[in-house]
Amino acid sequence: MKIKRFLTILILSVAVHCGVFSQIYSQQQLIKAGHWIYDALFKLYAENARLTIADSAPLSVSELRLYFSKIDYESLSDSGRAVYREVQDFLYTDAFKFNFSGAFMGFNLKLEPELLHKSNSDLDWSFQTDYTGHIPHTEYKYSDEINYKDSEDDRIAIKIENVEKKIVPSEYGATSSFNANSLSRPFASVPIYLGWGDIFMIETSPCFAKSWWAMTEDDNFINIAYSGSDLDFLWPREAYGTAGWCFGKWGFNIHTARSGLQIGRTQTGSIIYNNSFETQSYVQLNLYSQYMKYNLDVVQIEKQKFMYLHMLDIQPFKWVRAGLVEGTLINEPFELRFLNPLMIMHSFGSWEDYSDDKEEAVYGESHVCAYMGVFVDIMPCKNLRIYGLYAQNEIQPPSEQGSANGRAMPDSLGGQLGFELNIPEKDGGYYTLAMEGIYTTPYLYIKQGADWSLYSSRYNMQSNGSTPLCSWIGTPFGPDAAGFQVKFGYERLNRWNAEIQYLFLAHGTNSFGMFGSYFEDKNGDRWWAYYPSVLRRLGILSDDESEDIARSYKLTGTVQFTNSITLKGYYTFNSHLRADAQAVYQFIINNRNVSGNFEQGIELAVSLTYNLF
Repeated sequence: MKIKRFLTILILSVAVHCGVFSQIYSQQQLIKAGHWIYDALFKLYAENARLTIADSAPLSVSELRLYFSKIDYESLSDSGRAVYREVQDFLYTDAFKFNFSGAFMGFNLKLEPELLHKSNSDLDWSFQTDYTGHIPHTEYKYSDEINYKDSEDDRIAIKIENVEKKIVPSEYGATSSFNANSLSRPFASVPIYLGWGDIFMIETSPCFAKSWWAMTEDDNFINIAYSGSDLDFLWPREAYGTAGWCFGKWGFNIHTARSGLQIGRTQTGSIIYNNSFETQSYVQLNLYSQYMKYNLDVVQIEKQKFMYLHMLDIQPFKWVRAGLVEGTLINEPFELRFLNPLMIMHSFGSWEDYSDDKEEAVYGESHVCAYMGVFVDIMPCKNLRIYGLYAQNEIQPPSEQGSANGRAMPDSLGGQLGFELNIPEKDGGYYTLAMEGIYTTPYLYIKQGADWSLYSSRYNMQSNGSTPLCSWIGTPFGPDAAGFQVKFGYERLNRWNAEIQYLFLAHGTNSFGMFGSYFEDKNGDRWWAYYPSVLRRLGILSDDESEDIARSYKLTGTVQFTNSITLKGYYTFNSHLRADAQAVYQFIINNRNVSGNFEQGIELAVSLTYNLF
């Protein structure tokens, strides 16, 4: 009771100091993915029967102002004009800050108490990922001695003796969500801003938060850490330094950050690159104009796991835009050659640059994962957008399927297709109808070894230290999935909203848990043992068996079927205080990929968000 009384007094006492301030400190300030400004700009452009390239994030205020300046105010509906004014106030009202001869300092206080409850302990929270390898991957019988000699290259021969299968028995955690649940946030954070004019700025956000495991171990929780073991010491969760300038019709921004990157505007998370992908840090060079955008990204996923990406986004006509993403993941120290902004990284052919003879014999290629994404948006009429996204890290053309090894290499690809319709009405709000479908092959984001697969992994310092927290580069669904989501709602921007969502998702057994499948030879060398081409090379699977696995596009094992109905909404009391509520009903067939395991339950969540400024 003392804690509850303290929280109530704290919130009320701070609320006395309410004033009307925005959060803009500099034109180079970054606005993170998920901010309402991105939805607002899309609605305004859609009323102009135009598309916008402002659907990747984070973007600088300077870039957002450029896109905002191209909106035709006179053609907007009453609802659109109300949104226009909200955006204008946000982008062009300076926040309270201390100025020192061109330099400045600012800060804020953000409180987000939240209370969550679920009725069934056998169901994961909706901000968890259910598809984390609750069961071990397929068991294979190994001989005491494996001799491998590549029939297509007599120069390669290895001998592995005394093979012993090792299975990681624990489950894998995940930081990503699949149910559009934005909860599990820090209880308190203090964003701090330092900068010089509209050229340079840094932001950090020390926070008081509960660790991921502490939040998920109970069926009821409030996001206050009551003990040191519950406290999340990985903070600040977000921090960046940024510099840039806008020259009128074009501009640039370069920044380094620990934050979420987003490529594409979707309903359930981008299949190409989603902001739920947790990384150590990244550096981005961003060149932008109204109709063209170029990004160069270097992302440090783990200690020696770097992702190098190029993105080109063009809008040749107001009703169509298209983009291409090309990159390479390297499980080796940083390399200068991948910084070339105009080089096609796949042309380096780096997948055999880092292998010794033994690795090449087992894996064929190692320490490298090529990656590609394509996205297209079409606006056939006012307020309607149709979009598609495609991601790929491995595909075997007919020329490569001429050998047994080529046929044992799986196609790793996925697609996302959807539409969203926004209908303005006279009272200043919007009705929204959206639907999205997604499919990922069993080996999307996955390569021969976990170290060069497209996922991140880290360990929590306080509890469950033997179980990593993982997230995929793209959709939180990960590989081996097929489903759709439909939603309908009404919103008065920054006032209130209410919406209903239905999600159906079928998911096979391929996920983080398969990375626990490996064997060791007598020398203690560990070899990943889940990829069909690797299993063929080791003599564990025949040519036909490995080909059947690699060429199959069906979901694997016992398929889990998730049905989720979500009611959610928010209400804004004033410019400082907002309340969110959400109710989720789930029923899952073959829960955790166990045949006949049926589970159902309700999850409730209530939260308050208070900003001092």
